[in-house]
Amino acid sequence: MLRLIAKGGRKFVGLGAAVSVLTLPFFVYVGLAFVVLTSFFICVFRDPKREIGKGIVAPADGTVREVDHEKGLVSTYLALRNVHVTRTPIEGVVLRTTHQQGRHLPAFTKSTTDNERVEISIKTKIGEVSIVEMTGAIARRIVPYIREGQNLNKGEKLSLIRFGSRVDLYLPPSSVRILVSKGHRLHAGVTCIAEVCDGSVE
Repeated sequence: MLRLIAKGGRKFVGLGAAVSVLTLPFFVYVGLAFVVLTSFFICVFRDPKREIGKGIVAPADGTVREVDHEKGLVSTYLALRNVHVTRTPIEGVVLRTTHQQGRHLPAFTKSTTDNERVEISIKTKIGEVSIVEMTGAIARRIVPYIREGQNLNKGEKLSLIRFGSRVDLYLPPSSVRILVSKGHRLHAGVTCIAEVCDGSVE
């Protein structure tokens, strides 16, 4: 079962389950509380298998909060109910990963430009693609799965963002057509959010 839990979240599930088993026979209400907490962790840190979609795919599960065609921006808000494993939108090579300290304001507000974040830059056949993963009021840590210089396949796992958060994807605006709009529901690695103008990415 732990294989279906994201790396970086397994210790939360394992610890919650262990405390539940140890306390339930002696302290029923405490044990039940940990059963509920463990169920919550399983939901938040689940890592289901994905059938990778066509085109440029969503880097995160959640709801589109903003689209800017001039900047090539697709911004996604991740609620607690969403899967929090992020994925590569297009094949490429990791140029750099940058961690920036900051605040922990709610991820759905405009003030998140000051929040703690990790920026991942990927060299692709359409140019440089940037993925900015931000923490929120509850999300306090981003657990990266990648390293600089690594080759990434489309849909490959990038990181785990613990609890609610936001992911901004910047694509070369002259090279793509963004296909989603505000309010669209996305699934990381599955939902096609943009297509390359020359049709070179399937």
